[in-house]
Amino acid sequence: MTVPSEIVYCLVISLISLLYVGSAFESYFCECIERPRLKNKICRNRVLWTVNQTEESQCFLKCLIDSGRCQAIFHNGLANTCQGHSAVLTELDDCHDEEGSNYYQKCTSRGKKNCQEILCSGQHATGVYTIYPDDDSNGVSIRCDMDTDGGGWTVIQRRVDGSVNFDRLWTDYKSGFGNKNTEYWLGLDNIHKLTSHGNVTLRVDLIAPGPPKRSAYAVYSIFTVGDESSKYILTVAGYSGNASDDLYKHNSMKFSSTDNDNDLSSGNCAILYHGAFWFNNCFYVNLNGLYVPVSIWTGIIWDSFSGVYVSMSYTEMKLR
Repeated sequence: MTVPSEIVYCLVISLISLLYVGSAFESYFCECIERPRLKNKICRNRVLWTVNQTEESQCFLKCLIDSGRCQAIFHNGLANTCQGHSAVLTELDDCHDEEGSNYYQKCTSRGKKNCQEILCSGQHATGVYTIYPDDDSNGVSIRCDMDTDGGGWTVIQRRVDGSVNFDRLWTDYKSGFGNKNTEYWLGLDNIHKLTSHGNVTLRVDLIAPGPPKRSAYAVYSIFTVGDESSKYILTVAGYSGNASDDLYKHNSMKFSSTDNDNDLSSGNCAILYHGAFWFNNCFYVNLNGLYVPVSIWTGIIWDSFSGVYVSMSYTEMKLR
């Protein structure tokens, strides 16, 4: 029998890794249990086989030998069982508790689709990376937050110092703009791609200037943005946090800019408040407003947290 070259390569790399990390096959797999919802969970996601197996390395090896089909494993050291799966887990449907389970996916050379996949591949530093949200030939530069609530957050909007002008036209908001190390908007096309496959959670972190400074956050378990033909319509629900559920009041709104008015107001909210957003009539949240020390409705607003006369000094919108 001819041994596939992929397995030979993996065995060589894994044996080398044994000298450094003590696990002969772990180097070829990405451990994804940093994602809090996957700890002590096992999921029926196209299960190939279930075997009694005490050693995690033997579970890795079985998956490698079955390399044509096996893409991920669940190993439970308490129950001495191992499952091989024919797909990398993208959703947590049909999952149940099983204490002691660890989930691993195969590391591949393909581009990572988001910051969660980058985290799972072993990169744990917050910073700028390249992702491939829709298998495009050209990657997208992105900021990954690897520190907040387990990490793996793909930052789609950031305001920190007023260095970038957010009072821009439709084409800018469509394609994206700014500096990933300071302030930026990722672009509606890319946000649509990131939210069009599987369950996506939105987290918004906020800091209001003092004295004293105040911080808050909002998490939405459902967040999607439609394509351009829908005017990038917003779907958002499932709030938790301490900033109040203001963004839900923008649910089902189309995106509006100064040159593309899709809000419910008789005027143009983007012109009135100097920043494009999913305006209603007009807003409870406007994270793309003017970066100003004092706001008269024109600043960076999360109404129930900051009020309309206080402009936020820091915001991040991020996905996982």
